[in-house]
Amino acid sequence: MGRTGEIIYNLGSSHLSASRFKKKSDLLEFENFELIDLPSTNTSEDSWFAGVDQTFGEITKSNAFKGEASLILPASIILSKTLRVPKVEISKQRKVVAFELSQKMPFPLEHLVWDFLVIDDDGIEQEILSFAIKPDVIEKLLDIAFKHGVIPTRFTPAPSLDYFSQNFSEGDKNKDILFLNFGAKSTNLTFINASGYLLRSLNFGGSHLTESISAHFGINIEKAEELKRKISAHEQSANDQDKSISDFQPLQENYLNKYMQEISRSIVTYKRLKKGKAPAELIITGRTVQSKTLLQSLSQSQQLPIKYFDPFKLVTISDHLESKDQSILPFVSSEILGLAKLLSGDKENNSLNLLPEAKLKKLENKKKMPWLFCATLILGLSPLPWFLKLYSTENTLNDQHTSLASSVKEASIELEKTKHSNKNLGLFADINRISDHYLRKQENLSSHVFSLQKFLNELQAILHPSISENTWIDTMEFMPLTMSNNYAIVSDKIDLQKLKITGRYLVKLENSLTPASLDDRKLLLIEESGRRQEKLTQAITEIDHVAKVNQKVFSIEGKGDLYKRQFTYFEFDLLLDLKR
Repeated sequence: MGRTGEIIYNLGSSHLSASRFKKKSDLLEFENFELIDLPSTNTSEDSWFAGVDQTFGEITKSNAFKGEASLILPASIILSKTLRVPKVEISKQRKVVAFELSQKMPFPLEHLVWDFLVIDDDGIEQEILSFAIKPDVIEKLLDIAFKHGVIPTRFTPAPSLDYFSQNFSEGDKNKDILFLNFGAKSTNLTFINASGYLLRSLNFGGSHLTESISAHFGINIEKAEELKRKISAHEQSANDQDKSISDFQPLQENYLNKYMQEISRSIVTYKRLKKGKAPAELIITGRTVQSKTLLQSLSQSQQLPIKYFDPFKLVTISDHLESKDQSILPFVSSEILGLAKLLSGDKENNSLNLLPEAKLKKLENKKKMPWLFCATLILGLSPLPWFLKLYSTENTLNDQHTSLASSVKEASIELEKTKHSNKNLGLFADINRISDHYLRKQENLSSHVFSLQKFLNELQAILHPSISENTWIDTMEFMPLTMSNNYAIVSDKIDLQKLKITGRYLVKLENSLTPASLDDRKLLLIEESGRRQEKLTQAITEIDHVAKVNQKVFSIEGKGDLYKRQFTYFEFDLLLDLKR
């Protein structure tokens, strides 16, 4: 649900207005209103910001317009695009719009703040109205607002609001209406029909005639605006010889012809989109329509009934509102009332907001700052009584600390004396530790005796004729362990032992297989030696305490003599694990 009150600033191209509304039951009351024209210097963006800053300062002299407020942005500082996209689920809608919008915006979408509305829906496709603005424009407006005691809660594009002000009015909802808002720098055409509305913004307004007068007569913008108003209101003498009037008329005719052509072109485009359907009525607003010649041209070019926007059907007027303010409302209040109705009802979500979410969160924190400051101050002062009590307690504890420190010092001296007297008591602990080390070492050695005995028994079994006949051991030597064994060596550990065994085995051939030639005999000896080599290696590997065969060497020449004496030399480098 909407709020019970709302402050709205309408930042026009040529004026700035502030409105305050109050909700009474289901009615919306126009409580306060003030409008000030911006200085007529030039049409640059910087001069517009300077004028807004100055006018904000004048309006906020009244506290009625300070605090949280919604700001309406003019079409001249925002980018607008109308898109037609496929109808999709709401969760996917923003992605689809972002993709289409990125193809049409003159700047990358990630460098803009943007929002959109669905303005027409035929069930298959949706007409999307989107607006974007540069973040630095938002920053400048926020700085101006904060400077004058205003906290913006939303930035809404002005072109999106005329529909809502008219839609809330009484009237035939099935009639096609063209709502024309004639502004200083732009003109908004809102085509309203039963299914929704279409929007077209023209970058053409009353200030274009002022600029033409300024350029033609060589005068500044302020004087050109004054001259335009006087001639339009027939305050100048109607003397045909008056050069200013005779020069003004062609300028005005060109201006009006171009204006009417743009409006007619927009209506033709609408008729094409709606398959021949055309607006049946024109509703007009904007301060430019106070020009009689503009209304005459509009009536002649369109041949449609023209009505003025009537704000008094939408709200009640407070007694505080002066008659001069009430008289200007039909020309400047359509956007204000459209937003006010949205915010005060249950359709607030339909209002666009170009204020980034990150900024909204910062604003929420900023609004909490005074309360946080007060809470911090109260919390900071709350411990004061306790602090005074603690101060007294601290003095007492300091005295006790001094006394205890003196006692501790005396006790420390006594303790050092005692330690000096008993320093040799640790000798017995060292002796016990060394004795325990050697006893454990001897205990391990005693168990290894049986492991070595078992290993020797198994090695002896290998030499049995049933396994490796005619095999004998020449040497058996325990060697020191080195890191090359790939085992971590700890001096106190004796479970791993390196053993080197050398020996020979006799290679015999059966008499029946003894060949006649010497070469054949050598081949048979080599084959038999290889068979004995595999059998001996397998038998040694299977000994229980052999953890690894680090190296094995078999030689039939040199240390061996296979061809003459028929024996082969072997050498095994074993790693024994005596814990197995």
